[in-house]
Amino acid sequence: MESVVKILREQNRYTQTRLAQILGISRPALINYENMEQDLPLFVVKELSKLFNVSYECLIDNKLPDSEPGDDKESLNKICKWYPKLKQSEKTAVYEMIRIMASDL
Repeated sequence: MESVVKILREQNRYTQTRLAQILGISRPALINYENMEQDLPLFVVKELSKLFNVSYECLIDNKLPDSEPGDDKESLNKICKWYPKLKQSEKTAVYEMIRIMASDL
């Protein structure tokens, strides 16, 4: 079973080094949390919850939140936040996907 911390880190395109810096912990400590060799300290749970916009329970229970149909606005906000960080080829792919979907409306 893969850890939610690792899944969220990868989904949000953080390296282990960068996420460890943001959390104020060492990279080896982050690796231990990702490998579920150590429990997350409360301050790490709080910071990850804020950073990835997930509940404490998601991190403590190691369970990704269920995606609800009403999350469209939140999903769009995430796309807008991360779009500038995409490579040009990824931006082109996103644009093409939106163009195709819009033509079906």
